Amino acid sequence: MVPAELVPPSGDAARLLLRRECRLLVQRLRLWTPARLAAGAASWGTRADLIHHLAQDLADRAADREGRPRRPLPRLDSDLGLPDQLAVTADDLVRAGPAARTAIEAAAHLLAHRSDLLGEVPPAGLAVAMGLADVLAQGRLACTAAAESAAAR
Repeated sequence: MVPAELVPPSGDAARLLLRRECRLLVQRLRLWTPARLAAGAASWGTRADLIHHLAQDLADRAADREGRPRRPLPRLDSDLGLPDQLAVTADDLVRAGPAARTAIEAAAHLLAHRSDLLGEVPPAGLAVAMGLADVLAQGRLACTAAAESAAAR
């Protein structure tokens, strides 16, 4: 029997959780200056590169769900537009109606990088709500898969 705290949420609940967590991150990122976005982010180059990576993963997941080919997400002229790009790609994925597992993987990926960007560990209750024993570990796995997929292009 699966412990109650590890039962994944339904599709609707998972999509709402992804939307909420993305909005919370985007609200914080919109306050960042160009210098803060240009600061280093381990393994990614800059924080802006990391945010673009997240947006690309969300766009790829939406394309998969909609049966469209994956395409490189354009890099905007100004890094100040990256939070909006992240918000739009998250909304595109949520509107595509992904399965609960896909939404949870995307949310875990987002939370792992929120931890990298903001230095915050997701609350334990969030792991329970997501049906995961370790959100950051699951997010790192999703990140590795996304990076391998991007490298295969």
